[in-house]
Amino acid sequence: ETMLRSLDLSLDFVASSAGWGVEKPAPEFFARVTAELGVPPDQVVYVGDRLDNDILPAAAAGMVTVLIRRGPWGCLHACRPEAAVAHARIDGLDELPAVLRRVGHHVS
Repeated sequence: ETMLRSLDLSLDFVASSAGWGVEKPAPEFFARVTAELGVPPDQVVYVGDRLDNDILPAAAAGMVTVLIRRGPWGCLHACRPEAAVAHARIDGLDELPAVLRRVGHHVS
């Protein structure tokens, strides 16, 4: 968190589960994300590479979910039937702007 904040990036916020004292897939983690952003869950696009820690709990929280097929977890989990829960699947972050446009979220 400290390193990311020091980069002076244009981000809404920087946080970690360790800093919050709550870890994924706990519902409190996903509730905290929306609380920090100050928006309803359906206005949050959550990108993750794991079904168990990312996609399924974020979807249960009402977020728009994007499964990224990157790394061992992303590739393994993309083949599971539960991956159908994700609103979209991508192979790299360069595909995210098109997904955001498709699901109706602002892209800057």
